[in-house]
Amino acid sequence: MRVLPLAVALAGALLAAGCADADKAESVAPPTVKPGGSGPADQVRSAFSKEGWFGSADGLHARVDIRGVERQGSKSVLRYSVTSMDSSVKSVPFEIALVDPVGRRLYRPTGTTSGAGFTPGATREMAAEYPPIPSDVQKVTAITPGTAGEFTGIPVTTGSGTPSATSATTPTSSPSVGAEPGFGAEPFMAARPLAPTSPSTTPSTTPGGNPVDLYGIVEAEIGKVESSNAGTTVALGGDALFGTNTAKLSSGAKAVLDGAAQRIKTTATGTLTIDGHAGDQKLSGERAEAVQKEMKSRLGDAFTYSATGKQGGNGVDLTYRLKSAEQGATSPAAFRAQDGKTVATRTATFGKDKRRLEVKPFYRDGAYVVAVFDIVNEGPGTTPPDASYPDTGYPGGVFGSFSIQVPDKKDVYRAVRVGPATPGSPSNYLDPGRAVFRTAVGQPVRGFVYLPAPPGGVTSVTFNAGPFGKAEKVPVS
Repeated sequence: MRVLPLAVALAGALLAAGCADADKAESVAPPTVKPGGSGPADQVRSAFSKEGWFGSADGLHARVDIRGVERQGSKSVLRYSVTSMDSSVKSVPFEIALVDPVGRRLYRPTGTTSGAGFTPGATREMAAEYPPIPSDVQKVTAITPGTAGEFTGIPVTTGSGTPSATSATTPTSSPSVGAEPGFGAEPFMAARPLAPTSPSTTPSTTPGGNPVDLYGIVEAEIGKVESSNAGTTVALGGDALFGTNTAKLSSGAKAVLDGAAQRIKTTATGTLTIDGHAGDQKLSGERAEAVQKEMKSRLGDAFTYSATGKQGGNGVDLTYRLKSAEQGATSPAAFRAQDGKTVATRTATFGKDKRRLEVKPFYRDGAYVVAVFDIVNEGPGTTPPDASYPDTGYPGGVFGSFSIQVPDKKDVYRAVRVGPATPGSPSNYLDPGRAVFRTAVGQPVRGFVYLPAPPGGVTSVTFNAGPFGKAEKVPVS
């Protein structure tokens, strides 16, 4: 379960309606919704509409309709509505992140607002502001904190800098900025408390930046490979290269360095940065230079080299930029209102209770494969609200133990991380933020997790679903 900040509330803006109670359904004829207010739930849906449970275990049952994203000068604005389909008034945290799946960046809202008092049957028009999205980005994916999950293929358009007069969501007052500690539920992406951030046009490699780079993680035979828009790093373990307290390469180092050189030769360009890590600064530098010498002998003058020793850790990191051809000609996914039919079913026991995993067809969204599934409680007890499927190597991921492999290949593709890892702290991953949104027996809970897309035209993968086991030949569209 992720660390709970004191509170992070709704990342859309409650827009004033010209009446004292913005949460109260207006009596109008014919049924329409005034700008920023609440209205009847049977209004016309947008082209990007999903129903689900949001915010917390047994939280808000609602429909979300996304209108689109508009560039407005120094900011981008997401417009959407939330229609409560619940039987009682509920308050839930509701932060929406925007993902550029081709550019491999995530945009956080630049403020937090109230998500209190969603009234049954009423529609609330919302807006959220983000840093400016580059002009070459035509579509993004909106990540909602619930079973509706990802809204792919949301168009990004350029406005005049002021809201359109014809928009039904035109704000009439400033957002009510602040946090609400009384929600008692875990907000989306809560591994680290997210304070409102200042907009920036430059992607950040720090965890709290905005936008922030996304990191694809692959466990390869030679070591862990992490790729982002900023570059790719191959982490070679010190024990596989050196003996204790020495910079002399071990007998097994040749095979490791051969594998690393082959990977770099076929995919990389430019400068190869080599960082040595050891408990001693001098030893770190000597190890970096030893590996640099070996890589030069394998790669020649095709690269420029830089070797540096850094105190702490045990290993050598090789960092480089991918060739443009290796980054792939990826496209954002079109909007998907429904998941496909179940392609595999697995069950697992958790104490005295059982849960069933129903695997749906996977699909590509830009640089990633999106794994989609339902988890159904088979009883006899209710699902714990904080249940998750973690991996100790990737703290903070609610589906950290889930991964994919290409059939007959050894590389393991793990959940996409949001920002760089911070040693000793949990990270955020590209998933719903929690695994449980409904707790009762027989209730399906839709989940998803973004994973790096394997190279080539892979049409099926092996899905390792942690405690549920493996599902072979899951189709990827």
